[in-house]
Amino acid sequence: MDDFSISLSIFLFIYCIAGTVAYPELLPHKANPQPHDFPNEKLYRSYLVIQRFKSTVTSDPKNVTATWTGNDICGETTYVGFHCGALPGRDNQLTVTKIILNGYSLHAPKLQGFVDQIPDLALFHAASNNFGGDIPRLVGLGYLYKLNARSDLPLHPQDRYGGQVGVNPQFKSQCLTATINFTFHFGIPGGKGRQIPGVTDAKALLLNHNNLSGPLPLDLGFSKLSYLAVANNKLTGPIPSSIGHLQDSLFEVLLLNNQLSGCLPHELGMLNKAAVIDASMNQLTGPIPASFSCLSSVEQLNLGGNRLYGQVPDVLCKLAGPAGRLANLTLSGNYFTSVAPACAALIKDGVLDVKNNCIPGLANQRRPAECAAFQSQPKTCPAATTQVACPAAPAAPPGERNAIRDYSSYVTYATLHD
Repeated sequence: MDDFSISLSIFLFIYCIAGTVAYPELLPHKANPQPHDFPNEKLYRSYLVIQRFKSTVTSDPKNVTATWTGNDICGETTYVGFHCGALPGRDNQLTVTKIILNGYSLHAPKLQGFVDQIPDLALFHAASNNFGGDIPRLVGLGYLYKLNARSDLPLHPQDRYGGQVGVNPQFKSQCLTATINFTFHFGIPGGKGRQIPGVTDAKALLLNHNNLSGPLPLDLGFSKLSYLAVANNKLTGPIPSSIGHLQDSLFEVLLLNNQLSGCLPHELGMLNKAAVIDASMNQLTGPIPASFSCLSSVEQLNLGGNRLYGQVPDVLCKLAGPAGRLANLTLSGNYFTSVAPACAALIKDGVLDVKNNCIPGLANQRRPAECAAFQSQPKTCPAATTQVACPAAPAAPPGERNAIRDYSSYVTYATLHD
């Protein structure tokens, strides 16, 4: 080898070494990163969970999972869909706090072993995918965050997920490295964001438009959920009675357009902080429990398209008066046979919809033969009682009673269109 070739080889060697030192991110990712390659153990554990889930994805038309490689889970361009944050009292150690896979059309047989294995997960938003299996159990997710919807929080620039995050000004990275005092905004690039109102210890599970099947988890009520949206799936079975344990945390719940069955549970009426309860387009049956008089915060109550029967009770309609905030009560497409006196004014004002029932004297009702056929069937649900002990009602901020809000202002309804 002549001197020129030797000099050229030495030059190229030094050039490659210098480039590696100056731009280490250009190096290929390790095929199998080890624990010491991650900033902390929690991110390594999340890596293992993500890789296990990735291996089950059978369709990824937007090639999102191609970014789920290497050890930089919290990077700007790696691990698309995953957001990180620092938990209070953990020495600013990053952990996965939010997963947004909305609209990626991913196909996977189940979410169990994925969502329920990210221990600090605050928000999972994955509408318009095709995830099969049951709803994952959420009881083990010990969420420690506080969401704050103060209007004076500055906003980050729009991120790659089509959402915005308002964060305290002391934090500079687009990755959520805040001490968890932030506001989620969901929208499309250049579009109007939608914000989750301030809550404490909030969890959101947003899984509309998927292929989820099977029953709701029996221990659903022990998950401390604040926002639950599982509309347009194939869920079956009853609404679990444990949902009553969410009375201190649940603000909105969408169960619409599934195949839920069984009696309308007494416990659903205990959700006195809920502004939205929508269980329409299912196969729920029974009378409206007296506990629904406790829904002092409900603004949107939709039970249409089920198999409910009996009387629309006075106490429910009175929630549209000074005792509550009810702005819309949809009971159409059931088998109610009468309405209480307080309900007549709501029908006239368009607040109460009882079309396609079995109520004599009202227009747009079912045919008599259809009503008779239903009423001849055996009824196994408990009869409605007249008295119930309600939990203490939350105080309403001044000026908020009977406020009419656009559907898109509700977190769960807004996700129906994402």
